[in-house]
Amino acid sequence: MKKIEISIPATTANLGPGFDCLGLALDIFNVAVVSWQEGSQLTLDQLHEWAEKLPFDQHAIAAAYCYYADQQRADLPPIEIDFSCDIPIARGLGSSATCAIAGIVAGQYIHKGSCNKEELLKLTTDLEGHPDNAAPAILGGLVLSASNEAGPVTVNLPCHENIHTFLMIPDFELSTDRARAVLPELIPHRQAVKQLGAFGFLLQGLAAGSHDLLRHGNEDFLHEPYRRKLLAEYDTIKKTALDCGCSAVSLSGAGPSLLGLFAGSGDEADQVGFLLKQELPSGWELKRAQINHSGAKLFLSFCSQFEPII
Repeated sequence: MKKIEISIPATTANLGPGFDCLGLALDIFNVAVVSWQEGSQLTLDQLHEWAEKLPFDQHAIAAAYCYYADQQRADLPPIEIDFSCDIPIARGLGSSATCAIAGIVAGQYIHKGSCNKEELLKLTTDLEGHPDNAAPAILGGLVLSASNEAGPVTVNLPCHENIHTFLMIPDFELSTDRARAVLPELIPHRQAVKQLGAFGFLLQGLAAGSHDLLRHGNEDFLHEPYRRKLLAEYDTIKKTALDCGCSAVSLSGAGPSLLGLFAGSGDEADQVGFLLKQELPSGWELKRAQINHSGAKLFLSFCSQFEPII
């Protein structure tokens, strides 16, 4: 049996006014250990039949593996999947993107003996429907992304070393489909102008590590005014986090988790975290996460250390 291990970071998308185009990778990981027997290739039809028989918790990775095989018209062997999930599911932290990435990386490596990051990003974006979680999960750091007819376009943006992140995670789930369904088709022109201004302040605040600039970027007019209605405690928790010292607070992705950004020293961030932990209501967990700058990694069983996907 041959074996690889794929480690993929959590991601928080949007960060308020960066709706569907901005994402940040965090040091919380899902890890997939994939094993296979060489010379046991299945046809595409056989591969899909194999995937349908797997336990539910392996379906997402197997579906992405089959998707890669379909796109490449490649016969691939069945795989054994051991998935360790530290990223909360359906909480707006990119757990579905980690499964898509794991399955496609497994397909790439088994098929070609290597991983192509550009192809990985394109296929994951096609499978997910958007690159705002996939791009930072693959590339690491703060990533601006968009899609055009040729595929996803990305650029890593500067994020100051004194930016600290706090995740406020509830004990309930929220589906992305439900959060998408409440969004309007159109917004007033004046709100679009306000959105552009807030987005600019957010990016400058992240680059400069400025509490004041982040406060000016702490507004959204495209999605949060509509999604907040799905979370009874949204207003209370956002006010609490800002009162405790966070520079900006927003939904993480489509929610229901909230992201707190703080610009300041480590000691000051410790104090913010202490206050937040005391003030969060029952049913909410506070998790402090470091920014991940390396993105997804592939570990080969015969190597002695993690190597970035290339």
